Amino acid sequence: MNLKQQIRRLLALELVGNFRVAGGVWVLLLVGRGFSLVQVGLAEAFFHAVSLCGEIPSGMAADVLGRKKAMMASQAMFILSSLAMLLSRTMAGVCAAMALSALAYNLASGTREALTYDSLVQGGAEGAYLRVSSLQNSLWRLASGLSTLCAGLAVAIGYQAGYAADALLALAGLLLAGSLAEPVVTAAQAQRAGQRLRDLPRLVASCAREAAGFLHAHPRLSVLMLYNALVGALATLLRFFLQDGLIRAGASPALLGPLLLAIELGGVAGARLALPLSRLPYRAAGLMCGLGTLAGLLLPLSGSVLQMAAGGFLAVVCDDAFQTLTDARLNNCFPSDQRATLISVSSMCFSLVMIALSPLAGAAAGFVF
Repeated sequence: MNLKQQIRRLLALELVGNFRVAGGVWVLLLVGRGFSLVQVGLAEAFFHAVSLCGEIPSGMAADVLGRKKAMMASQAMFILSSLAMLLSRTMAGVCAAMALSALAYNLASGTREALTYDSLVQGGAEGAYLRVSSLQNSLWRLASGLSTLCAGLAVAIGYQAGYAADALLALAGLLLAGSLAEPVVTAAQAQRAGQRLRDLPRLVASCAREAAGFLHAHPRLSVLMLYNALVGALATLLRFFLQDGLIRAGASPALLGPLLLAIELGGVAGARLALPLSRLPYRAAGLMCGLGTLAGLLLPLSGSVLQMAAGGFLAVVCDDAFQTLTDARLNNCFPSDQRATLISVSSMCFSLVMIALSPLAGAAAGFVF
């Protein structure tokens, strides 16, 4: 495996695989189609309910079958999700598209980190993971920011054309994922090519037992995952509902895209901020990021467009900084053969928090904005 080429392709996949024309402003498009903010909140809760069910099985699939295959399957599910949203006319159709999108994220969640970390391990460069992860998170936020910058374009061309473009972008991501190499750092991973279908139930059960045993032996990691999920959920919900809240506060359609881009670029700043924050004790960095996210939530209460955008920016900065630090800390602890599964447990914690908070946040956003 050529490590430099592998990292370049992983970084390119972050940009290409996460850039969306319509998907980046899905809240705005749904509201524009006549759906209420409460329905948007319910759709988001449904997304995370599906994600909750699929998170750990998708992680085990990546560990047992291979991380490259899981990344390819993720992009294929994004294609199907975009097509489903394009064809949807009712809340049921929207929920079906959200379910496909959730499965797409499930397949990538944990898999990306595991593939990246083990690629570095195979190349003898695992010490560079925090820097590479910071770059990946920066590119992910940049892609998300560029997606929100397309808010005006998505509204102008309509949701159907927007989601058709998203399907083509996901196809490009699928081809890029197919060009990745599968890292092999353990004997179990070396035996994947010789696996038979009848062996899969035993392998999946073994992966589940070993992952559960690891978490039982390290309870503090579960607490860390839940706190990280809470910080991430608060920042994510604020970012989602500001799409509509900024318009209601008086932001013009021409200004909306740049404001949303600025908020997303807070994630780039946060991912880079993780590098100097890593010199602090982890608990101190986590407390700072949590308090910063809370401050970001309070700023939109002013009703000022600029202060609302500043609050979103601050929350995203703190979320991405803490997420990058936590990702590196967890990967340094996780065993390689269950890495994707255990990272998926962390993502499952995020889904649990989002299920609880999304409907409440939808109702609160309707009242505040």
